[in-house]
Amino acid sequence: MNDDLQGVYWGVGDNEYSVQISYSSANKQYVLEKFNDWHSVGEGKDMKHDRTISIFRKKFKNHSDLEIFIVDLSKNSIISMKEV
Repeated sequence: MNDDLQGVYWGVGDNEYSVQISYSSANKQYVLEKFNDWHSVGEGKDMKHDRTISIFRKKFKNHSDLEIFIVDLSKNSIISMKEV
C-alpha cells in the first residue's frame, strides 16, 4: 500500500458518498486525475506533515459501484481507504 495516499469514505445518503484523501504535493496530480469526475467539496493543509487534505463527493447508482471503486484503489495499492 502507498502510505503517502490515505483516505476515508462515508455515506451522506441516497447512494452519495464523500471521500477524504490525505496526500503529499508529489501526488496532487494523481489524486486530481483519479477523482476528476467527483465534486470537490473541500480542501485543507496539514502543515505539520506537509500534506494536502481534499474532500470529494459523488453519487453512485448503488453501493456496489462505490465498492468496486474502493476495491480498485486498494487492489492496485494506490490509496489505503477505510470506511468511517
